[in-house]
Amino acid sequence: MRAQAAVERTVSLPDGRRVAVREGGDLDGVPVLFHHGTPASRHQAGLVEAAARRQGVRLISVNRPGYGAAADTPPSLASVGADTIAVADAIGVTRFATAGVSGGGPYALATALAGPQRVSAVAVVAGIGPWRIIQAAVPGDPERDLLTLTDSGQSEAALTGFRALAAADHRGLLEIDDDEALVDAYLDGAPAGDLGWLDREKKLSWAADLREALARFDGYARDNVAWGGAWDIDVTAVACPVRLYYGDRDRLVPPAHGRWLADRIPHATLITLPGAGHGTASFGHWDEVLGQGEEAER
Repeated sequence: MRAQAAVERTVSLPDGRRVAVREGGDLDGVPVLFHHGTPASRHQAGLVEAAARRQGVRLISVNRPGYGAAADTPPSLASVGADTIAVADAIGVTRFATAGVSGGGPYALATALAGPQRVSAVAVVAGIGPWRIIQAAVPGDPERDLLTLTDSGQSEAALTGFRALAAADHRGLLEIDDDEALVDAYLDGAPAGDLGWLDREKKLSWAADLREALARFDGYARDNVAWGGAWDIDVTAVACPVRLYYGDRDRLVPPAHGRWLADRIPHATLITLPGAGHGTASFGHWDEVLGQGEEAER
């Protein structure tokens, strides 16, 4: 199949906010709404667009609130689900599957809840669950400490804290001019065996994503509070088929997250990816993920 260049557009939501939308893969194919990870942007879809072309999928991705030029909004999973349905309306997509990777996983589920008659299937790929319930507490964890502020109604203080954490973690990255060097620096410390899927083309795509995602830290902070705090969606009400993909060597989002979701989502199938860490689980199996999405839509 001839490679098609991704198409960029800006759409207006009902409340007047404007969001950037990227469409790639097979532009004549089955639509799948892609929810990027954390921190990331719509450009992260570039990492899986080759698989989308092979699988006949029109891959549609949107900047969440706080990323790029997208206006920030109060932390919420449900509101992003509603935004996604509004984007589908704006670009004329009636029925679609949705997929979320890592920090985008909960938003894919939120989309299915916002449009139960619109969403045919969901894929959660190494997607985070309500991690404070799933994972044992570690003394002195700054993220858990910040989320206690959210629990007591101090969300703004928590957001400020997460912005500061992100600024410290990613200090100096955007000063790196070379795209491949930028990605190498971002991935410093990641196991080399977990990056076999990352070729030069994907590095360049990821660099574009990072340059947009790390330009400000509002989206990163919002994500952390939205899925780190109490969820405002009920996953037991997701009615469509859901496939959950988790790497058995993923230390960032361990398989326990998938098991937690699988125990609660009525029509869930948990797929374990042998030998996969977070990188491989997130980006190394998209032909399988999108092939299932296309099958569900047809």
